Amino acid sequence: MESLFSKMVKAGRTTYFMDVWEAKNNSKYMTLTASQPSQSDPKKFTKRSVVVFGNVADEFVGAMKEVHGALEQPEMISKTVKAGKMTYFLDVKEAKNKSKYVSITSSSPSKEDPQKFTKNSIAVFNAVAGEFVGALEETATRLKE
Repeated sequence: MESLFSKMVKAGRTTYFMDVWEAKNNSKYMTLTASQPSQSDPKKFTKRSVVVFGNVADEFVGAMKEVHGALEQPEMISKTVKAGKMTYFLDVKEAKNKSKYVSITSSSPSKEDPQKFTKNSIAVFNAVAGEFVGALEETATRLKE
């Protein structure tokens, strides 16, 4: 299966991929993937992805823009976007070296046990957050086409 649109943002050892896909029911969604070389084998890559459904893409982008704006502020903020059973959390956090980053987490009930949740997350560091938001806006625009 081939994506309908793809955008890439490179940030040091991490590469972010934003892709638009079409589901079997013809609805569109985007995947946000962070990929970096594995520490155990530099020929392999570690990938983490978050899926954002088309019906909340604009709200998600708005929340990401707001959180991005807060990266330079002293306080930590969090935004939540709900889409049916899926919940997205966008949190400003601080790394050990005191640099700030945005943690994007998707959470949904586990298929095996509805009492438990499946979580997927990626981190976007301050140095690339502006470029990431621009690429995210472009991807969300393509999602609506």
